[in-house]
Amino acid sequence: MGEHEFEGSRAEFLQMLAEQGEEPAFITRHRRLDAAMEQLRWACRTHRQTLLRGPRLHLRKIASMIRGDWSKLSPCLASPSRWRVFASLHEEWNRNSPTPSWANQGLWFDRLDRPLRELRRSVDRFNRDWQSHLDTLDLKPINQMIAGFNDYYVLEKACAFGSEDIARRGFDPVPPMTPQSLLDEFPLVELPALR
Repeated sequence: MGEHEFEGSRAEFLQMLAEQGEEPAFITRHRRLDAAMEQLRWACRTHRQTLLRGPRLHLRKIASMIRGDWSKLSPCLASPSRWRVFASLHEEWNRNSPTPSWANQGLWFDRLDRPLRELRRSVDRFNRDWQSHLDTLDLKPINQMIAGFNDYYVLEKACAFGSEDIARRGFDPVPPMTPQSLLDEFPLVELPALR
């Protein structure tokens, strides 16, 4: 059998798989890994948002006290120009949040140092809990999938296309997931130092 016939039969086989709603193993492997990684990211994002409830509430309290003028925080900060960090966090965390019902009830102090210290404690608690969560995540299952992907994807694709050169084109091994790689994607919160 000539090389051209072999390629033709391979193409026919791939077309037959597609017609039957099947896909080659390398595609299935890739889809499963993508789904597992997205599930892990969703779980991290959701848990992180839950842990951020306290800091978000404290920041909303401060926003209501200063009526959105974040530069009013300058006298309370070791580096006065760093008030923009608070404005940025507020925009990121509370973009779609309604004004809290207690915002205009006069229950909060006129001075900002106490609410800022409360925010600092809440953020420190978040950072501690988030780091602990990432450090205790069981990443073995996802890393086994990644190792399988890295080991077999090119082989399975080469079998499907009959060419290892074609199979290797554009392939980059997926690095294993670590607490640090997740922390890079879902970071701790850094606040400017207070006076």
